[in-house]
Amino acid sequence: MAIELKEQQEGQSVGRKIVFTISLLLLICSVGGYVYLKYVAIVGSETRVTELNQEINSQKSNELIQMENNAIQVEKMVNDFKTLFQERPKTSNFFLNFENWAHPQITYSNFSLDSESRVVTMKGSASYFGPILQQIDILKTQTLVEGYLVSNVKLAEAGGVTFDLSLTLKPELFK
Repeated sequence: MAIELKEQQEGQSVGRKIVFTISLLLLICSVGGYVYLKYVAIVGSETRVTELNQEINSQKSNELIQMENNAIQVEKMVNDFKTLFQERPKTSNFFLNFENWAHPQITYSNFSLDSESRVVTMKGSASYFGPILQQIDILKTQTLVEGYLVSNVKLAEAGGVTFDLSLTLKPELFK
């Protein structure tokens, strides 16, 4: 019995040596391939690309070089305009929100919107005082309204009530 176990162990030992040798060869090939690609093939390709770019640049005419310079200048101008356009205050957001805030029985006119100071002034008219008080309650609940001022409240000659409304808005509204 002892002889049979020893023979099986020797067979397993030879199999393990073969698997270890194959694994070691695969590891060496993988590391060698990586080193070759990183330090030989890619560097050679980068050198060739640099040489080809230099050759292309030497074959360019003066007219083509001038056109490229003009294109670069135009690209800079477009990028400057793009930056200005993206950073501008978006005043249209006010009207989208005010449409939801406005009381349906009040008509507004003479809008003045200053996006730098975030102040909107307008004139309003209603058939009686009730809608004005309701409008004030609506403005109190709006998170984008920093403050409001109702002034020059008068009875109109043709009936109804006129007033001036000034809103101070939060900066988030214009972003």
